[in-house]
Amino acid sequence: MKKLLLFLSVCLIVLTGCKEGYLSKELNENYKGKAPSAGLDKTEALAGEFDAYYGEEKADFEEKVIRTAYVTIMSGKVNESYDKTLSLVKKYKGMIVNSSTSKYEESEEAIIEIKIPPKHFLTLLDELKTIGKVESKNISEEDVTEEYYDIEARLNNARKVQERFFDLLKKAYRVEDVLKVEREIERVGEKIETLEGRIRYLDSKTDYARITVTIYNKRVGIIKKSGIKNGFIKSFQIAIHFFFGIIYFIIIIIPLIILIIVIWIIIALIIRRRRRRR
Repeated sequence: MKKLLLFLSVCLIVLTGCKEGYLSKELNENYKGKAPSAGLDKTEALAGEFDAYYGEEKADFEEKVIRTAYVTIMSGKVNESYDKTLSLVKKYKGMIVNSSTSKYEESEEAIIEIKIPPKHFLTLLDELKTIGKVESKNISEEDVTEEYYDIEARLNNARKVQERFFDLLKKAYRVEDVLKVEREIERVGEKIETLEGRIRYLDSKTDYARITVTIYNKRVGIIKKSGIKNGFIKSFQIAIHFFFGIIYFIIIIIPLIILIIVIWIIIALIIRRRRRRR
């Protein structure tokens, strides 16, 4: 009886060892079909694949360019030019991001920030010259095609690696294995979030071109009135200065002249008397 119990115990230990060996072998098996190695070789292989990735061969992709322009237009009628600009934006399926109008004593101004589909960017810029005199135009283009698709490829690769880590997590039984895989999942997840954020930013900049239009004029009527007003003020100031000049002359200069004349007369009389005595 004792021998039978001993035999069953040995069999149980052997079976348990075989099961653990099988699971460990499955977990550590190389994901590319290579021979299994000790430890979490599959986890490390996936982590190495993620870290060593630098990009994939790219085919021809849609061009990704950030286009911006700043245009300054002088117009005799700012309101009409403003309305024409809005019509052009609507015509080319654009949208107004922001707009403002200002009136000053000698001028008025309207500023319009526009988002326009890239294919209509140059066409709209060309038509803006119909609303007034274009005084300045500044156009810039930044090609981010290579950066965009490099990030997209890295993002796709990171997602694939993340999926493999999730599959590997399901097969991990030891606490040590689970923790190691979870750390890698978290690390790859953070990188995915960063890449997705950059993709969203580039999409927002390249899906639409941006044009900032400034329309202004110098209000001639007000300038003339201001000129007359300024001329009157200057004339009044001259008259005031002249008036005070006369007062100064009367109060200061005339008494001084009289004093000089009196002194001269006194001296002349003294000289005459001396001559008579001789």
